[in-house]
Amino acid sequence: DEDGRVTVDPQAIAEAGSLDDDRGLDAFPSSEVEEDGENLVFPSNGAFNEKDLVELDEQIAAYKDARKRLDNQTYFGEGHTMAYMDVEKDWPKLSNETQDEILDVIENSNTMACPEPEMWLMYDLEFNVTNLILSSFRHNAEAPVMFTHWMPQLEVYERYADQRAKNFEWTWDDVEAADMSELQRYYKGIGYDEIPKKDPGETGVITLDTSPMDDEEREMLALENWMDEVYNEEEDILLFDDESFEPRDNVFDPNYGTSSTDKSSALEEKFMKEYEAFEREFSEESQEWRDQFATVERFEHRDDPEGQEAFRGHLVVAISPEESDMVVAEQITERIGKEFGKAVFVETRVLGHARVEDNVFEVWLESYDVDLLHSRRQAFINSKLWLGPSDVDEKQLEYIVEKVRHLISDDSRYSYRFSDYADVKA
Repeated sequence: DEDGRVTVDPQAIAEAGSLDDDRGLDAFPSSEVEEDGENLVFPSNGAFNEKDLVELDEQIAAYKDARKRLDNQTYFGEGHTMAYMDVEKDWPKLSNETQDEILDVIENSNTMACPEPEMWLMYDLEFNVTNLILSSFRHNAEAPVMFTHWMPQLEVYERYADQRAKNFEWTWDDVEAADMSELQRYYKGIGYDEIPKKDPGETGVITLDTSPMDDEEREMLALENWMDEVYNEEEDILLFDDESFEPRDNVFDPNYGTSSTDKSSALEEKFMKEYEAFEREFSEESQEWRDQFATVERFEHRDDPEGQEAFRGHLVVAISPEESDMVVAEQITERIGKEFGKAVFVETRVLGHARVEDNVFEVWLESYDVDLLHSRRQAFINSKLWLGPSDVDEKQLEYIVEKVRHLISDDSRYSYRFSDYADVKA
């Protein structure tokens, strides 16, 4: 009217029918007043019109239909779907054994990186995880998509004991025999229309380089091994005038090398508690299975006053992993033991990174001085300075024995060499 008020005719509304019966413009009560049937009705500030009300009603109806299909689990199809799962409701339905296995995976796995792990592990119960892994390789061998919670299940669940028994060693024949339809159902259940395919750079897959190492790589590997064997970060900056320096930190102290820090003792005690708890918890498993995760070697320390009194030197035999070198090293050990007993301790040091062509077979004595007694490598690369043979035969073995006999003697101990003063200027 002239005051801006809209008069709604109830009879017109009744004749137009319900919104559910007719979605056309004739359903608007004021369609006779305005040609487009979308004049403002309520509120008077023009917030929405009659068409907005109809669209809102349609959205409410669609929402109710979706909720209905979610409740009867038909919204995403008829298959196993994560969206239908409710952990609080479904967890009590699982057997005690299954619940324990799931909790074991969650508590002890160091590789899982998924949110809501209970939901994912319960979802996976409907699938054969071994087949999922093999199917992933069949789908894309160069960059298979591997979920981080798959392998932990194989390592714990009883249903995958056969895979643990074979140490998860699968072949390409196993891959070709994998059921791809199961992988399709798996991805459909988490919202994918098809199995995703990624490039190698988008995954965490690494390539194992089996090509022979070059010299630089071998030198770095040797350095890493040396660091692991002899380098102690805590002692690296421990100086004689350091407040934390204790008598046992002196290399001449009888107790040198033993731990004197509360930190080391605490770490050892913590580890042993965890190890003993692990052994008790998994006592039903085989010792071989438990040894995959942790082992403890116990050594008995015995005082040997006779050996300490007799000790005169440490003979090191450094060799490559070749079987022939090991045989010769054993011969040297037996002969030195027979000749000197406890006076000389023999160590065979196998250099795992050494190749046959490196010609490594070195023998040196650490006694009152450090002396090189044999060097196959020097015989090949520095023959002008090294005049000895390249291999240890009976004659060379006798030479090594006699050199050791002299170098551990008192005559050698109290003598001096001209080479010791070669750098002294008159």
